[in-house]
Amino acid sequence: MEWLVSLLHATFSWISLNSLQASFLVLVILLFKLILGGYLPARFHYGVWFLLIIKLAVPLSLASPLSLFNWLPAAFSTPVPYPSSRAGTAALQVDVPLQPPHFVAHPDTYTYMPEEARFFWFDPLSFLWLLGVIVFAVATAWSARSFSARKLDMQPVQDVAILQLYASCKKQLGIAASIPLSISSAVTSPALLGIWRPRILLPALFLEKLDADELRHIFLHELCHYKRHDIAVNGLAHALLILNWFNPLMWYAVFRMRQDQEVACDAMTLACLRESEVTAYGYTMVKALELYANPQQSALTAGFASSKKYIKRRIHMIRRFQRTTYAWAAFSISAIIALGAFTLTGAQETWGKEPLFHLPVAGEVVSGGEQYAISIMNKEGTPVKASAAGTVIKAAYDAKSGNHVVVAHEDGYQTVYAHLEKLEVEQGALVAQDQLIGLLGSTGRSTGPHLLFQMTKDGAPVDPLKYLPQ
Repeated sequence: MEWLVSLLHATFSWISLNSLQASFLVLVILLFKLILGGYLPARFHYGVWFLLIIKLAVPLSLASPLSLFNWLPAAFSTPVPYPSSRAGTAALQVDVPLQPPHFVAHPDTYTYMPEEARFFWFDPLSFLWLLGVIVFAVATAWSARSFSARKLDMQPVQDVAILQLYASCKKQLGIAASIPLSISSAVTSPALLGIWRPRILLPALFLEKLDADELRHIFLHELCHYKRHDIAVNGLAHALLILNWFNPLMWYAVFRMRQDQEVACDAMTLACLRESEVTAYGYTMVKALELYANPQQSALTAGFASSKKYIKRRIHMIRRFQRTTYAWAAFSISAIIALGAFTLTGAQETWGKEPLFHLPVAGEVVSGGEQYAISIMNKEGTPVKASAAGTVIKAAYDAKSGNHVVVAHEDGYQTVYAHLEKLEVEQGALVAQDQLIGLLGSTGRSTGPHLLFQMTKDGAPVDPLKYLPQ
């Protein structure tokens, strides 16, 4: 049972951090669309949202100096640590050089909060997130069930002329798959329905009110949805939305993506029509809205009609529609790739390969001279934190160094924290930068409360002052 709780904590930690980073991506996309939206084709407005889907779906990202997160605080690129690691790792014997400083403790006072108390909110938030995921997943399944064939009382289209028109539309788009055409009096808008066994569903009234050209426009639109795999994309986007249900910006982003999807599908449909039919396509859209003012939508459908509020944008695109040239297509793809390099990559702590270290504890710093160690004086019980993210390879007591912790970092670096009053981590624990690892003290061969801090690179001592902020 404990491993399930640990898995839940780790999952929620990653989801919350990734959702926060995705929020910045949404803002960048909206700004990008606002600045360049009038110059880029409709398909770009939809395609750029795939960056968000990749960000939410892929758990890993490559560190890059171009990343947006290099310019944001470390909290936006480091998962919330949870003090539950108990993995075993072979201890590394480190000979910590002795510093016998004689000093009076720093007069400032600090309030220590135990690591467990710092995360008292983490358990309830994790379980609240899981409860929300379950609720939204059940609601989605219920909504999908309401669009099932049994609930909608679907009937196959029998009119031979309509079926021939439908077959010619499939042939025009090069679609050989069997996609049934059905009618139902329970739906209010044409829609492509289903991922594994797709079908196109029409309101029964449409066969009576629309002529052959108008039905052709609708058939082409829905078949374009099929050819673009929009149902699968909508299903994936909704699944990711369920995992990020607590983030209102994700709901807005998916809503905007669905609107841009319809505009992009309109553009693909118009590319299949003659120029003389472009205006007629817009009239078909308006007529469909007049027949049903409030079209239904589901996470696993892709429809033709829109509400009055958003159909204006589609009509505006139709009025200014121009077939995309290869130059504009290449520019749009390049812009999306460049935006991805800026937003899908992770932060690297420096422009080189060396990690960035922080001072492990507040206080007065005394240089260790040739011994490449520094003493940091402060009051006993002052929190000591990891100078950089890494793995605890030793957390033990000996007569010389007292309670001490050794943390291994990237690129062969290690940091040593000696003479601690109390250890707050165990061997094998993964620690984030600035995570609590112990309390300042005077254990071992020490003459007063202080932290003895040492750094090594590939096993050789180095001067910590060269790596710490001035």
